Amino acid sequence: PLGFRTARFARQDQVVEAGKTLSMDIRLLLGNLGVVGDDAAFVAIRNRNAGVKGRLPRTAGGRPDLSGMWSANVDPKPEPAALLPWAQAVVKERQANLFRDIPSSGCLPDDPTMATPLPYKIIQTPTLLVFLSEGEPHYRQVFLDGRDHPKDPDPTWMGHSVGRWDGDTLVVDSVGFNDKSWVTMNGLPHTDQMHVIERFRRADLARMTHDITIVDPGTFTKPVEWHAVWELAPREEIMESICTENNHYRENISDK
Repeated sequence: PLGFRTARFARQDQVVEAGKTLSMDIRLLLGNLGVVGDDAAFVAIRNRNAGVKGRLPRTAGGRPDLSGMWSANVDPKPEPAALLPWAQAVVKERQANLFRDIPSSGCLPDDPTMATPLPYKIIQTPTLLVFLSEGEPHYRQVFLDGRDHPKDPDPTWMGHSVGRWDGDTLVVDSVGFNDKSWVTMNGLPHTDQMHVIERFRRADLARMTHDITIVDPGTFTKPVEWHAVWELAPREEIMESICTENNHYRENISDK
């Protein structure tokens, strides 16, 4: 089965003296999701924002207010993606070369489904919902003004997203993706047929569920479903991240 796996390391602050060599042992740790891969920085963020409590906030119009800084999570027990043979071969190749060509290594967007554990800031208005992030392209917008998808959308990295309210749940429908991004950091490919449906429901002040359904008959033999709980992180803020500044990822990974 294809689960969520990325490397997480623990380190201690060390002082490197001029002219001397410092050796440091690095050990893999188990993340708070029960898998190796829950980055230490995100664990620290969750711990720093633990204990946030309160009622579900609402807008002046009575809708749930999803605004705020959020620490996204992955599905702790993800459904394995049922892949067509070509997609299975692509995943094996990407795993074999240590994900050298992940789009973010070249400062391009990664996962448009937001199924990865990253921080997001949500800005909500009556007609538009905006996600801000530190990864390219640094934003995603969801139109809430009742518009439909373009009849012939120009394929893009993040696709075209429209949202509607189903009671207190925001249903986000996204199409119009190109086939260049990866679904999750495990390297799942997809085609331009990919259709993503997300359901955001803020349970209270501190928690929001994020349910994802991915349909792509060109890649998956059946829809993929993932379920995660995001946590409010009011003590955090989006930081400036300029990927092209001193980016040595590909040259370093090639040495492995």
